[in-house]
Amino acid sequence: MKLLLVEDEPHKRDELVECINEVLQVTPEIVDGVSQAVLNVLGDPYDLIVLDMALSTFGENADDRQKGHDQAQGGIEVLRALKMKGHVTKIIIVTQYPDFYIGGQKVKLKESPKIIKQKYSQNVIGAVLYHYKSKATLQKIKSILRTV
Repeated sequence: MKLLLVEDEPHKRDELVECINEVLQVTPEIVDGVSQAVLNVLGDPYDLIVLDMALSTFGENADDRQKGHDQAQGGIEVLRALKMKGHVTKIIIVTQYPDFYIGGQKVKLKESPKIIKQKYSQNVIGAVLYHYKSKATLQKIKSILRTV
């Protein structure tokens, strides 16, 4: 299984990697910024993408070590790139925000799978409101991963 994890916060990334390893026994490719995520999805298709919606422009591994500015809608850029490339991918959204903007419209997290499918032709199989070190959050993520 080819899996991409797009997350810029180390503590959250570590928890997600543990969930993925436990449920799928897969080590994901990890990127921590919008620019690298877009480059990755423009390549070969992924079977699953675990996607944060708020990301830095560049990750910690950027050549100049500057993360750029935070993009509240950084995940949308990844969705746009997938649509442009014509890839339809299973996606799990894991974000700390109960709502975000899609095409200038404020969308509740629980409504986002339907809207993302309509606007970006992607298959969002779960949308999780992330809470740090929350057993309930981790159980929900694992439950969604089991459906893959």
